[in-house]
Parts: sequence; C-alpha cells; structure tokens
Amino acid sequence: MFQNIGIFGKYSGNQCWKNIETLIEFLVSKSCTVYLDKPSCDKFPTHPQAPLLERDELRQKIDLAIMVGGDGTFLDVARSIADDDVPILGINLGRLGFLTDISPDNMIETMEEVLAGVYQEERRNLLKVSVYENDELVFEERAINDVVIHKTDSPRMIEFETFVDGRFLNSQRSDGMIMSTPTGSTAYALSAGGPILDPGLNAISLVSINPHTMSTRPYVIHGNSEIELRAHEYCDQTAQIICDGQITHEISPKHRTIVRRNPHDITLLHPKNHDHFELLRAKLHWGDKLS
Repeated sequence: MFQNIGIFGKYSGNQCWKNIETLIEFLVSKSCTVYLDKPSCDKFPTHPQAPLLERDELRQKIDLAIMVGGDGTFLDVARSIADDDVPILGINLGRLGFLTDISPDNMIETMEEVLAGVYQEERRNLLKVSVYENDELVFEERAINDVVIHKTDSPRMIEFETFVDGRFLNSQRSDGMIMSTPTGSTAYALSAGGPILDPGLNAISLVSINPHTMSTRPYVIHGNSEIELRAHEYCDQTAQIICDGQITHEISPKHRTIVRRNPHDITLLHPKNHDHFELLRAKLHWGDKLS
C-alpha cells in the first residue's frame, strides 16, 4: 500500500543510525523507494539506496513518513507535512513516546504488517495560529500539541483578554495560557493542571499558567471555535507565542492573535494492537499498586 517512504531522524549517535539503516535495508528488500530527510538526517552516514532530499522536495514524493526519534522529532516533522495528507508512523527513541509509540525492537515486525495493510489509522486535529498587526498577517504557524501565549523573561505577569467566536470569555493576569489540542493534553497543558482529552475529540482546552486568581480554571471549547487574544488596554508588555515549545514569535499590545483548527488533520499509523488507554497507564503510571 505504501511505495515511496520518507525517513526522518534525530541525530543522537550510532543507535539512531543503526535503526534507520535497518529500516532502509528492510524497506528496499520490499521493493520500496526510500528517501532520507536532509534537515534531520544530514549528520548520518550516506546510504546508496536512500538519497537525501530537502524536505520541500521529499514531502511531494512520499506516501508514508517514518519518524525515528522522540516526540520532539515527531512534532517538528509533522508540522511541516501536516497539509500533505501523508500518514505518519513513529519509532520511539525518546523517553515518553505518546506520539512515537513503536519500539525499535518491534519495528520490523510492525513494518511487515503496515506494508501488508494491517494497522490502525487515527486522525488527529491540530491548530493554526495567525498573528496580525493592523490587520496585516505577520506570523502564521501550525501546532500539533499546543499554542501558548507566555510572558517573556520579565517577572511581571501579562494581562490579556480572550474571545471565543467573537464573544468575550475572560480577562486575566497570569504567566500566560495554553491552547491545547487533545493530542497536546498530555503535554504542557497536563503539567499546568489541564484535563486529559481523548485524542478522538474535536475540542480545544484553554489552560491558564499561574493565573492571579483562584477562580480561573481550565476550560474546554468546541474544536471548530476561533480564539482571539488581545492585550488588555492597560498592558504595555511584550509576550511570546510558542508553537509546540519549538517555534517562538514575539508579540506586543499592537498585535491580535487568532487560534483556530487547522484545515487539514494529520493521520497517525499505529500497530494493530494499539491501545491508547494502555499507553496512558504505562506513561502516567496509572494502576500502579501502592507499596
């Protein structure tokens, strides 16, 4: 079912390359065409059967993307190919692996099944943030996990107002706010006290970071809602818009920030026996017996 396959990696020594090399040899033996992503694999040794391509060229050639690394690698790559409708499969070399859920020990067995059409397919929604200055678009980016408005290095809180679908929701003084997809509900939003959302939900959670009031609580809205952030009229500080903890853009009171659902979802491929609840239990230690 998949013929042209792109491999994306994270340089972390020989272990990562050994897994990528094993993948290449297996895929070539199955008559697949394999490409390596140059931005993420440029430090690895060259391979005669897997040419390096720039990402913009690679994304136009492949019908399956394989990430070899941790969730950070996944987020970086998934943002860049989100609008190409290319399924993504993750080999976990990181610590948590909420997104890259296939062990290197099982990757060849899993790839055998995937190439035979035996797998689970899951759609995940993501966010798009747009920043305007005097109605002119000055920044736009996607986020798989979350879009965060956060104070800069100043110890002072930021003051801003939140509107949902044009309706005023609240005004707050805080260190910022996390606007999270269900995928990102187990990331920064969880650390800030937000709810865990089932990945199949069409929803966005709004989680304040250290709000200056006890009445501010996490709030979940419909996934098709449009969120607008405006600086409070008395606020004169700069802040940051951060996408997935990786892309940062500075904003000031003259900017309007709009967050909405991205028009395109991403497709994740899982092994046939994938169970999200089992993953949560393993990663969050649910069900551990108390000593």
